[in-house]
Amino acid sequence: MGKIIKSIILMSVVFMLSGCLYPQSEKEKNDASKEAQVQMVQRAVEEFSKANSGILPIKTLSEQREYLEHQIDFGRLRGYLSDVPTSAYENGGYYLYVIIDAEEDPKVKVADLRITEEVRSLTTRLNILGDNVKLGEMIGPNVYQLDLDAYHLNENPTITSPFTGAELNVFYNGGREFIVDYRNDAQKIIDDKDLAFKTGDDVRSVFYEYTEVVPLYSPELTVDENNTVIFMTSKHKEK
Repeated sequence: MGKIIKSIILMSVVFMLSGCLYPQSEKEKNDASKEAQVQMVQRAVEEFSKANSGILPIKTLSEQREYLEHQIDFGRLRGYLSDVPTSAYENGGYYLYVIIDAEEDPKVKVADLRITEEVRSLTTRLNILGDNVKLGEMIGPNVYQLDLDAYHLNENPTITSPFTGAELNVFYNGGREFIVDYRNDAQKIIDDKDLAFKTGDDVRSVFYEYTEVVPLYSPELTVDENNTVIFMTSKHKEK
């Protein structure tokens, strides 16, 4: 009986892991107004801060994933906002509203929680198949593809980019966690904006400066001598 149950679980996991982790046709709720909603919350945060001696309307949470440490507390913005944005998680949307650079120059951004949920789902599904994740091809320093044969996958798992709508590969690092490969997204912004960086610069800054969305599950990224986006290593930081 145990073998039968394990076989059923394995078939279910293989089916769920195949291809993209959520369909490309799925549309972001109220995406057309997302930028306007972020700007609306930014104004409300600034008004709140000015009226409260520089205090920010945030829930500061420890041991949170990068970019999620300072989450906006919409309850404290009553009187500054007519309503919680429809794109916000608290109002049934896909986005968690956060503040980055809280100490120096607070900026309102959003995190796409579908990415968080899909990575969690992927982690859970792999854990069902064993304690040790089986790794395949090395993609970059400390970055690996899953062993596709071991997991009966025809292609690498992907997640839809919140920046471009393209499919982003999900890889695994030596720290035993999944990462999302945003190199192409960062490169597109750099090329479109005609930006230049030095090796050792963390070019994830282009996401904060030119979009409303933070890159969840992204490792540090930099550029090589040709201004091509690559994964950051400690050696790059030394240059």
